[in-house]
Amino acid sequence: MAHMYLLTAAIVIAGWLAMFFSLQRTLKRACADLCLEFQRRIDSLSAGTGAIERAADTQTATAPEVLSPREGQTPGEITPETLATITEAVTALLGRKVRVRSVKILPTPEAIVNPWAEHGRAVVQASRDFSQRSRP
Repeated sequence: MAHMYLLTAAIVIAGWLAMFFSLQRTLKRACADLCLEFQRRIDSLSAGTGAIERAADTQTATAPEVLSPREGQTPGEITPETLATITEAVTALLGRKVRVRSVKILPTPEAIVNPWAEHGRAVVQASRDFSQRSRP
């Protein structure tokens, strides 16, 4: 009777091991396929952004006035060419056609220097330092 239990246990363990190694091999193949697909997407995005950069360079070289404000245009306003370039970049990034509804120029961090806001951010960031809390 004890031999039957040992035989059953050995068969179950052998089945588990066979399933483990089979699933491990399948998982490695799936990860390799996903890695190749991911690399293909990165390459296509890189090629797309490279084409956009080259087009922007040629536009800048041939028409430098595109980047300067036009008559009747405020300095913070987005030109149609810039909007088209942003749309192309987002389309290349996502891999499908997109429609940009609005674009806002945000002020640079150097332009907004509020000492109270900086101090508040520093206090909040310091209060979330978990390494200090874990010490005895």
